[in-house]
Amino acid sequence: MKLTYAIKMDDFKALRPPFALRAGSNAGFKGVLVACGLIALLGVFTLAEGMGILVGGLLIGLGAVGATAAYFYEQRSVRTKREAHEKNISEAFRQIHCRDKRVFAVDENGFTVSCGCSTVTRPWSGLASFSENDKHFALGTNAGGQILPKSAFSSEAQITEFRALVSGKLNQDKSVASPHIDFACTLQDYRAAYWLHILKGGGWRNLGKMLATSAFATWGCVVIWRYVSASRDPVVLVGVIALFVGAPAFGMVMRSRKKDYLGQLRLYFGDDGLHAQYPATQSRRPWSQFIGYLENKNVIVLYLSPKFRTVIPKRALTGQGVRLQTLIKAKLARHDYRNPIRPVEAKLASSPQQAS
Repeated sequence: MKLTYAIKMDDFKALRPPFALRAGSNAGFKGVLVACGLIALLGVFTLAEGMGILVGGLLIGLGAVGATAAYFYEQRSVRTKREAHEKNISEAFRQIHCRDKRVFAVDENGFTVSCGCSTVTRPWSGLASFSENDKHFALGTNAGGQILPKSAFSSEAQITEFRALVSGKLNQDKSVASPHIDFACTLQDYRAAYWLHILKGGGWRNLGKMLATSAFATWGCVVIWRYVSASRDPVVLVGVIALFVGAPAFGMVMRSRKKDYLGQLRLYFGDDGLHAQYPATQSRRPWSQFIGYLENKNVIVLYLSPKFRTVIPKRALTGQGVRLQTLIKAKLARHDYRNPIRPVEAKLASSPQQAS
């Protein structure tokens, strides 16, 4: 199979992060609205206390004018940033080399990508992952990745043929009789893995930094409260702590959250490594790519890096899964967050299978 195609703007834009900024979502704009609201409330308070219509009306009007001005400024700012985003995409598209003609060819030995300035060939033995979305195929190899737009194919039949070819090559080292387990992680599994990482995988360090920052901010709030609040009203202290400690801590927690995959996964395993099959993605990883594992009574966590982990619930480790658990402990060392890049080959060399 040989494909000759040009990189289209629509395909390129689909690979770029979409413009996600929306008017009103900016924290600065929300802060200005709060300030304007407080000014307007102060005006209402002065009217209620009989301090004069002129002063109260001036404060209310100032708050309303400020909020209106902030709204139009926010609209203009978002529009300007959207235009800059589109300009950056266009500039990046113009800088793509040989975008008018690319050639992608596959045969029994591997695939070749060529253009007017270079040719790169990758053997099928180096293929590590294969995935797709509505516009692209993605082939991951040990030496890098390759994106192929589906618009390069002439028909749906050709797309189906290519999908079957690459999937077959990715699975060529996997025996039909290879042991496997099927499972789907739940939120409880990810929660158990999170606390395992916090307690034993070094995650407590980031948590400790956040708690130390919050404690320091709380101490600062108490100092400010003692000097500012003449009546020592505890309501004021609670409000200040909630504003300067609770809000940043909540923001850190929200930023750290991610969407966990809750769908079905089939995991093949053997002496050479793991082969994972998702509904739209396949990947295979030799044991040498893992830096260790941790476990508790609910899950086993495999570490590809200190930040990238694979979660396997222990309820799936029955039947053939018992062999997987034994294999993990034979092939990998327990993860040591103090030395996260320790080579796995040391464990492999000292394993009973290697010694024999």
